[in-house]
Formats: sequence, structure tokens, C-alpha cells
Amino acid sequence: MGPASQPGIPGEDGLERTLTVTLVTIARENEQWIACGCLGETRPPPLTSPAYLSEAETYYLRRLRSRPRHDRRCPFYLPQAPDRIRERPGDSLFEIEFPKGLFNAHKKAPEKLAQQPDDEEPDDRSRGVSVPRLGRLLWMLLEAAHTNVLPPLPPQGRPEHGLRDEFARLREAASRFLIAPRIKLQDHLYFNVKEWQARRVHARLRKAESLWPGDFAPQAFLLLEAHGISGTTVHTGLGDLKVRNRIQHTGIIRAKVEPPFIVLAVVGEHNPREGYLPLRAYAQPVFKGNRFIPVEREEDRAFFDQLVSFQYRMRRKNVQVAIKRPLFDIVTPAGKVRPDAIVAFLDLRTGLEADFAIQLLRERTPHYLEMKAEERARFEEYHRTISLHTHQLGDTDLLDRLEAMIDTA
Repeated sequence: MGPASQPGIPGEDGLERTLTVTLVTIARENEQWIACGCLGETRPPPLTSPAYLSEAETYYLRRLRSRPRHDRRCPFYLPQAPDRIRERPGDSLFEIEFPKGLFNAHKKAPEKLAQQPDDEEPDDRSRGVSVPRLGRLLWMLLEAAHTNVLPPLPPQGRPEHGLRDEFARLREAASRFLIAPRIKLQDHLYFNVKEWQARRVHARLRKAESLWPGDFAPQAFLLLEAHGISGTTVHTGLGDLKVRNRIQHTGIIRAKVEPPFIVLAVVGEHNPREGYLPLRAYAQPVFKGNRFIPVEREEDRAFFDQLVSFQYRMRRKNVQVAIKRPLFDIVTPAGKVRPDAIVAFLDLRTGLEADFAIQLLRERTPHYLEMKAEERARFEEYHRTISLHTHQLGDTDLLDRLEAMIDTA
């Protein structure tokens, strides 16, 4: 495959583009490498490995570094992508919007290849620098099911709420989403790895293929509560799920967050010879095994433990308290905001119903505190706000400070 056949060269006609895509597709399905002729016939050829990036809907060619380099005039001779600072939700005014389109994460391979960036575009070939689509789809489902909410406590005792209740809420919420036109998410969403192992997922997808709209790739989703994640394997209490690609997660170091996790995996078909496989998965640490509130660090669990204690404390004083963890940006006149928690309360003593926001401060550096001050200014256009440092989560007066937000409302 010489330089003349590189996609994206001006003057390339539709036939050549189609043949190029066909070549890459066949090479990928047969696990073959592509030799480049840029060094001539007398020297060992550079090799490229074909791959498909479903999220970007494009094929691309990976250079094999163990082989000779391409000629400098060859379109495959590209400088390494520049380093890009990895964005992290807890470190900046990081925006997270609802995912666009239908509830799908796998698309048919289009007839296009990855292109070299235009001169006016940033040369950024890095991936995974933002929350993956699977992660945002998972959060959207959790938001719709209200699993990111700690509801008011019952008048007496503890709430009777288990893992089955969380899955029931998610199953009901799934009825409101479509994978493709006329294809309900609820019909192809599974909560048990046994459904995959028994090949029920495969059977239902094969049966639905004839009804699936032609422009959309048939796919299903597995939503699993997991006690461990290792590389490409999801470990659940009922068995393991092997995923084709490495399991995705947030930019936070996952090793510092203990289980449980909620994992959303998309099942689809890349290679007809392989059939349906779990292609990608996103792992999200959650508050508890029966409370699917997303957390980023272990200290977030300590934070919600304190809020649960606050609920019991205020119940004794005849005040109902509910807590929500916003997962997406809230648009206000001051801009987009997303506090760490919103506490809503109903004071049965006075009839007052109001709320306040909580901002967690994880660092003490001047730059970080300056960003958080700007963030808080936006919050306060929408809610009264209290800022807490994570090192204060174990303080004995923390609940007093939270109660003062109710007393002064």
C-alpha cells in the first residue's frame, strides 16, 4: 500500500476510497498487516495494523514501531501526537452534558478512514481525554431512574431497599429510551451475566436483526454490579464477563476506589466471523451495592455516609431530608453548574421547604481554590451553598454546620 493510496489525498475518487476501506476492513477481519511501499522494492517494508474505533466511527492504521519507519514523504510518516493534559472532573470547571442522540454506543463501520488533521485543526490524535459515551449513557440512565438520589427516610426504622430495587428502577427507566427507531432499550438491557453466558443476549439480537433499522447496528447492553475490574474482565458474584477492549473508567485513579462498581457493557458485532461480543465497557464506582450513586474517590463514600447520618439526625427533629448527586450540568443564568450534592428538606415543624448545595474542596492550592471560588459563585446564583474540605468529613461539628443551613433558611 503506497503513498498514492493514502485516504484524504486531494483528487482521490470515490472508487479508490471504497477500495481502500475494503482493503483495511478485510485486513482487520483477517488479522493481517498492511505493507507500505514507500521505501521501494529493495528494502523491508514498514507495516501498519488496521483497527476500528467505534466511538469515532472510523478505521485507522497503527504504525508498528518494531518495523522500519516510513519515508518522510509518506503520508503515514507522522510526528507523535502532542501530550494533552488529561481533564478530570474534580479539578476544574469540567462540563458534562447529556449524550446526544439515541441510547447506542456501537455503529456500523462507515466507508471512511481516519485522516491527518488539517493545518488549522489542533493536531490531537489522543483519545480518552473526556468521559466516554458509554459513561455518559450510564449516567443518563441512572439520572432517569433517580438512583443518584437518597430519598427521605421512612418515619421509622431503616429503608427497605436492596439491589433488586435498584435494578427495577433502572429497568423501568430503560423503557423511556430507544437504541434505534422503534427498538426499546428495555428489550435489550440485561442485569445478570448469566444472560450472556446462556447466550440469551445473542439469541434475542439474532431474532431482532430483521426488525432492526438498516442504518443502525444491532446491539444490546449489560448493566452489572461488579466486585472487581481487571483489564478486560468484569468480575461479578455470578461469574466473569470478558470484554474485547480494555474497560474504560473516569480519569480518576481507579486503584484508589474500592468496589462496588456498576459496569455498562455494549454488545455488538465488529467481525461477522466472531459474532456478537461485549465490545466495550465503562466501570463506575458507586456509593453502595444497593445505592447506585456515582462516586469518584473513596472520600466521596465518606461524604455520603455523613449525609445519611445527617438524614437520621434531622428525622429525629421532624425534618425530612433528601440528597441528590447531580451527574450533568445544570444551566443557570450564571452559567453551567454541577455541585457535589443538593440537599432538599421539608421542615415539618414550620412547613418550610427549601434546599442548599454542597461543594467539596479536595485540594488547598491557590489555583484550585480560585477555580472553586468561581464555581461557587455560579452555585450561589442557583442555591445557597456550603463549601466543605474533604479533611473535614470526620469532624464532629460537620453535622452542626449542615443543620445550620436548615435553621438559617
